Amino acid sequence: MIFPFITFTVNLTENRGIMINLARRNFIKNVGFVSATTLFCGSLVAQSTLENFSISETDEGNILAKFSKVTFFDAFLLDQSLADCYKKSILNWEKTGYAASGNYCFSSSDGLLKMFPMHLQTETTGKVDNVLLCFGKDLNGDWKSLRSLSGFDLEAITVAMHDLNIYRNEVNLSHYLFPAPTQKLNPYGYDTRKGSVSLQTILAMEQTVTKIIINEGNSIVYQKEIISKHSLTADSFFV
Repeated sequence: MIFPFITFTVNLTENRGIMINLARRNFIKNVGFVSATTLFCGSLVAQSTLENFSISETDEGNILAKFSKVTFFDAFLLDQSLADCYKKSILNWEKTGYAASGNYCFSSSDGLLKMFPMHLQTETTGKVDNVLLCFGKDLNGDWKSLRSLSGFDLEAITVAMHDLNIYRNEVNLSHYLFPAPTQKLNPYGYDTRKGSVSLQTILAMEQTVTKIIINEGNSIVYQKEIISKHSLTADSFFV
């Protein structure tokens, strides 16, 4: 086992507030907080959303430093299967207001994992959420949609990478944090090249908490409950 077992809780909550409009419904749905009836919930604190949910371009804070930035043209040119899979997967995201964050994706060194950034943005509040749509190439050479990583997921992964950064010279941390190209069914997480990651976000009025558990094989090597910088206020709306 590379990592000793690490478990602790961190409070990242900032005491800021801003009113929100109905456009944030799509973000709430993205992190799984959906009800078949009227949903009374609050607005996400948004003043620092762009800064904290964006992908850092600096090496120190860049969780995607081990991935290559590849243009759509280069990614799709020789791989029609990937192009078809991507086009099919983004349809529902586009219907809920998400858009591609650029004409590029992030590729693993072996080219078997591709991650496409999308974002939800409104005219009144700016960027609400970033997501990474993850695709993997199976043993037959076919591309499959693996899962999406929400803004809360990315926030938790960023914290985990920062905490585990002391091991960066010993292991490739991305192999512990990001999806493997092939997956087993797991509603609360995903397989990685070294084990698995579990991510569960609980939205509440007082605070939003994401619990991340990282396994190496079948052993827990890291566990943390992160109180998000993005919390809920008392305003309600209909879903």
